[in-house]
Amino acid sequence: MGRLKVLHIIGGGEFGGAEQHLLSLLRYIDKQECELQVACLFAEPLAPMIVHEGFPVHVLPMKNKLDLKPVSKLAALIRAEGFNIIHTHGVRANMIGRLAARKAGTGRVVTTVHSVLAFDYNRWIDRWVNRVCEAATKNMTEHFITVSDMLARQMINEGVPAGKVTAIHNGLEIEKYDSSLSGEETRRELGIGKEKLVLGIVARLHPVKGHVFLLEALADVATRVPELVLLIVGSGPERASLEFMVSRLGLSDNVIFTGFRKDIPQVIAAVDILVLPSLSEGLSLTIMEGMAMEKPVIATSVGGTPEIITSGFDGMLAPPADTYALARCIEELVKNPGDAARLGRQARKTIENRFTAGLMAAKTTRLYRDLVKEGNL
Repeated sequence: MGRLKVLHIIGGGEFGGAEQHLLSLLRYIDKQECELQVACLFAEPLAPMIVHEGFPVHVLPMKNKLDLKPVSKLAALIRAEGFNIIHTHGVRANMIGRLAARKAGTGRVVTTVHSVLAFDYNRWIDRWVNRVCEAATKNMTEHFITVSDMLARQMINEGVPAGKVTAIHNGLEIEKYDSSLSGEETRRELGIGKEKLVLGIVARLHPVKGHVFLLEALADVATRVPELVLLIVGSGPERASLEFMVSRLGLSDNVIFTGFRKDIPQVIAAVDILVLPSLSEGLSLTIMEGMAMEKPVIATSVGGTPEIITSGFDGMLAPPADTYALARCIEELVKNPGDAARLGRQARKTIENRFTAGLMAAKTTRLYRDLVKEGNL
């Protein structure tokens, strides 16, 4: 069997976990095993990044969630190139990719499930439209990859046959995370003095990420540890309401909004403790990034997070939406720096042993091979 031709399809209108996941996959899949191309449904920001990586990109603009015009163009591309695997990421890409593959009459469709769909959208109408689109085309996918065991169990509970679901954990490009970085330059840039203890959250500003609970916990702990500073890294629709909450809680001197940053390892280096109080997670790359940088991580015991962190061994877990528990975890690590450092050292080992991009890419390639063998493509 020669090289497999693989087409990845993704929205690409934002840069989040799914986009980061895809870039890592593209970089680490063995190019002697697979020839890779990408189709994006938005012109930016992802498409130019993929061009920069040296992969062919096809931009097929989608005007709205129900715009099916890209289907015919995508089907023609699939036929012309003879792709063995059509690999979709995200609701829009799933619908368009599945319909195009069906129309083209060739290739095996693989879908990666990155998160719990119900938590990804604020408005009920968006959730309803996405649920309908997913339900209408789900049976056109021949195999599902989930980024955590939790998501795999959920899919099987929803009626997908167990033989059609494989959990392949997200993986980090571990060499990009130098735990010896001091973070001093980033601290200087952000005006943070050496005497400050820095908490950090790296996440889109969306209710599912639980920023409000972290701010409430900070308001509690800062009464006893006034030198605490929280970096809120990321952009999103909740920024204005979070800024108002900071003002209301009297935390203006304790919180810095950095906006979107590309230099995440450098930002994490400037942090003493990384916190992610999400209400739902597939398998968080942010948590892995903090662990790879040898930072003690406090996260909530939701989704796939307990598959990464063993509480008290390589991080700390708190129940979701529990301000009191979150505050206690923060205070415990602030007051016990030796324990915090131990958790950070073990965290790095956990990532090196179980969650690298190389492992993720090798498992994905093996799955492609097995599917093509089954279909004799």
